[in-house]
Amino acid sequence: MSNMEKLFVVYLQNSLELSTIALLLLAFLPLLERRYSAKCRYYLWAVIVVALLVPVRAKIILTLPEVFQPILPQRVNAVMSGATIADTVKAWDWHLYAGWVWVAGVFCFLGWHLYQHLRFLSAIRRWSEDIKESAILEQFILTKAELGIQDRINIKSCACIKTPMVIGLFHSVVLLPKVNFPKDELPLILKHELVHYKRKDLWYKVLMMTASAIHWFNPVVHIMVRSVLTLCEISCDEEVLQGRDAKKRAQYGEAIIGVVRNGSTYHTALSTNFYSGTAGIKKRIYAMMDMSRKRFSPALFIVVFMITICGTTVFALSPAQPERISQNSNIAAFTEDQSQTSQKASSASDAEQNNQENKNETLLTNDSDLSLQPTLG
Repeated sequence: MSNMEKLFVVYLQNSLELSTIALLLLAFLPLLERRYSAKCRYYLWAVIVVALLVPVRAKIILTLPEVFQPILPQRVNAVMSGATIADTVKAWDWHLYAGWVWVAGVFCFLGWHLYQHLRFLSAIRRWSEDIKESAILEQFILTKAELGIQDRINIKSCACIKTPMVIGLFHSVVLLPKVNFPKDELPLILKHELVHYKRKDLWYKVLMMTASAIHWFNPVVHIMVRSVLTLCEISCDEEVLQGRDAKKRAQYGEAIIGVVRNGSTYHTALSTNFYSGTAGIKKRIYAMMDMSRKRFSPALFIVVFMITICGTTVFALSPAQPERISQNSNIAAFTEDQSQTSQKASSASDAEQNNQENKNETLLTNDSDLSLQPTLG
């Protein structure tokens, strides 16, 4: 098996097993959102996203106590593994060709998104221009200071977009559509985009896009990514509205609804998107009007991390264990053979002794008959 085929098999195993964990987490999200913040749930997915990217399967060697040896098979030709999925996948022959199909799918997925991104950047360079309105620039500077951002970030207006967004991994730019935002909504919109920049959400999107490319064949991964992208916007709204009253939240909700009226917008996987679809907008409205206090729990990360590690781990017996069992069985067989040999030798000795006694008795009888013959004559 070539290295490419081995890599494909490892990713396939991890994809199948991590999909189960992702589905369980998706099922429990309605319960988690009652107690835990959107930011907590947003970063919780990073554990699974990173696990999807790592082509490694941990292996834990277990040595069973001596008391369990009699119930184990006497002949063990390979390490006993609990990863039934891995054993099944390795037994299939189609992975010889599936590896090439998988690689082609990865390049096609990445190539398509790269083409879309480059095309979008070309449109931005053509239709964007620096913002010169002093009110917007002053508010932008104040919002940066409020968030503690000291990096240089450009802000431009663009005629080919309909919603605010951030673009650029190394030289980030905040893009605003050519729309006259109300004066009281502008600070919230700018803060939303700058929170994306501060949290490095674009790099998180790079990880998710890479995971989607590697696991392009798995629909569960794509469902997970869509859920994470919605949580990205909800958690950003949560940070923007932190400490705000109901009136301010309603005002922010109206700004989001105004974006919906503008319609969908052209964007790429490597840009933030203030518009998150009709279903996403509804979830954001419900979330921003929820003023209950929720927490960020590190313990929840530990639980998901441990479940993820167990899901991609092969549990096996130590190779020395089967050898020891085999050696014990050989010793037992040798002892049994020795016992049978000694029994046969003992039986043969007894038979020979009986034959010798019978011969002696016969000789004595003959001697006695010879001694009696003259007397009778």
